[in-house]
Amino acid sequence: MAEDDFDRTTVSTSKLYMLRCVIAMAHADGQVCDEERAYIHAIMNRIPLTKEQRDILDNDLDVPHENIAELFAHINDPKFRSQVIYFARIMAYRDGVLSPSEEDLLNRLHAIATDGLNMDAIRADVKQAITLEMNQLDIKVDKFRPEGGLFGLFDRLMLWMDIDLMRE
Repeated sequence: MAEDDFDRTTVSTSKLYMLRCVIAMAHADGQVCDEERAYIHAIMNRIPLTKEQRDILDNDLDVPHENIAELFAHINDPKFRSQVIYFARIMAYRDGVLSPSEEDLLNRLHAIATDGLNMDAIRADVKQAITLEMNQLDIKVDKFRPEGGLFGLFDRLMLWMDIDLMRE
């Protein structure tokens, strides 16, 4: 995990509960293996946990939390809401095997994380951003495109509208 993923001055509620979700993933297959335990302890040793927070995480390592939706509900920071699935996936594969129960928990976690989001609108925004980025890349790479003046401006405007006058 990159150091900049965690603020070194404080462990927020969102960050703590993200870690609790990751630990819940470690329990999904019925046992927390040494690799999973070492991974969590490495994270815990790199962030400024209070004694109470450390005790909560240590307890979570020993006693599985059954309701991941309840844990996830405490993650209010969008940064940690998006990272929880990433880190849970790392944890699920930490022992080298994705068990059916881990896969099920990942699917439930993904459903919880995306509940209420308009996925069609998000996909459309991503498609538009990719199209714009690709068109801008074409402008930079294609030596035959007009670069300056009125023709360059017109070409960029047309590409922005997804019209490429240079293609057949």
